[in-house]
Amino acid sequence: MDPIALKVELQSFGLKIRELAGVRRGGAGPAGGIYLRILPDTEGNIPVVGDFVDSSPYSLGQINGENWVCKDGVALAQVELMGLAKFYSHATSSGAPMNRIGLLHCPTTFATTLLQTCIFWEDWRRCKFCGIELTLKDRSTVGFKDAKSLVETISLARELDGITNVVFTSGVAKDEERALRKYAETCAAVKAATGLPIQLQIVPPEDLRWLSRLNDSGVDALGVHIETFDSDVFTSVTPGKARIGFDKYLETWERAVNVFGKWQVSTYVLVGIGERPGTILDGAKICAEIGVYPFIVPFRPIIGTPMETVKPPAPREMAALYFEAAKILGKYAGRSKSSRAGCVSCGECSALPDFERTLSACGSAARP
Repeated sequence: MDPIALKVELQSFGLKIRELAGVRRGGAGPAGGIYLRILPDTEGNIPVVGDFVDSSPYSLGQINGENWVCKDGVALAQVELMGLAKFYSHATSSGAPMNRIGLLHCPTTFATTLLQTCIFWEDWRRCKFCGIELTLKDRSTVGFKDAKSLVETISLARELDGITNVVFTSGVAKDEERALRKYAETCAAVKAATGLPIQLQIVPPEDLRWLSRLNDSGVDALGVHIETFDSDVFTSVTPGKARIGFDKYLETWERAVNVFGKWQVSTYVLVGIGERPGTILDGAKICAEIGVYPFIVPFRPIIGTPMETVKPPAPREMAALYFEAAKILGKYAGRSKSSRAGCVSCGECSALPDFERTLSACGSAARP
């Protein structure tokens, strides 16, 4: 089976594995997954937690000591697992376990949420799919990561695990100005200590002058995630972001591209949360025209959220969207690997970078 096609299937159906200990179940962004390298040259973060995974035809098995993805018991592809990062077994100088400070989402990307709380969680504004505060409840992380702990952890992750970039996500703060100052100070400290490229993910700031300040503080790439381009879903699933408004997102993207450069700004676009299919590609075109990378990702339900029982979209639907979105990006010379840091440069939660590279390599409109 073609490795890219298998990645698409696995991200929709999930993969049954025997050992779930250590799998992140909550937090910001996609959770409940493990990293797989599908030999010879495809990588992905694959869901292994959730009711939908129980009915998946795919499972992880072993043949002669090697890991294989099997479908209905038949071995399809050999895979390699990332395993636990070496820095996880260490602690900061204050005694905090480093695996509570940050995690590896793939072998080269260190990721953490700077502010693990969000004012949207307190009322009707909460994004229905988000699990940002769940990891606080199970004590697998801390509410705010201070600069000293991050510098120590990221420096060790670079030394022991060879990370090449850093992703900082964040909840929505009660005091935006104070939070942005903290983010800038933290990014400046990490940059000075490690020199690693940094992506910061925030909501559109009220004062867009902060974009330049963040760039001056060492932020190389920016994630401003709208999640959906369907106006009805924007209001019903992400009511807090809808209150910010599409026009503010568009204004922020345009200004951010001027500050950070083309393809250094990205936005998550979730598939399978009730949107009209045409809105995804309409949104991808809007993004590509201004140099923003539309990181199209299949919805992955997080246990403990209002949308925990919603199943991911079908692989055929995802493949069709990836193919068309890759053509849109190709028209504007959009490249995931142009991104210096963050989710787009990692690319493991989406197959769009795979389709993009396949179309670029074959130089035609043939489907991979």
